[in-house]
Amino acid sequence: MRGIVSLEQRLDGHVPSPATRRVTRGSFNGAARGGLRARIQAGIDRAVRIFELDRLLYDIEVEAQGRWLRTMMAFDAYCARRDAGGSPDAPVR
Repeated sequence: MRGIVSLEQRLDGHVPSPATRRVTRGSFNGAARGGLRARIQAGIDRAVRIFELDRLLYDIEVEAQGRWLRTMMAFDAYCARRDAGGSPDAPVR
């Protein structure tokens, strides 16, 4: 464990020294360091891809769960007809 790292220490390699630092729009768009805007946009793009994948998996699971539930209800109806002595292949009313 390195202990507590201050925000200034974390940002030290990415921003000019405090004596010469002036925050301008160019500070966020600078091409020399890849730019804060580019890093933020890349992080947002990654988060959106993860969200879209999770949403797709959720949709698949919900659809599969509905199909599974319908199958279980049909099986339960089949078992009820069978146990009641009726023909298991008779239509459910």
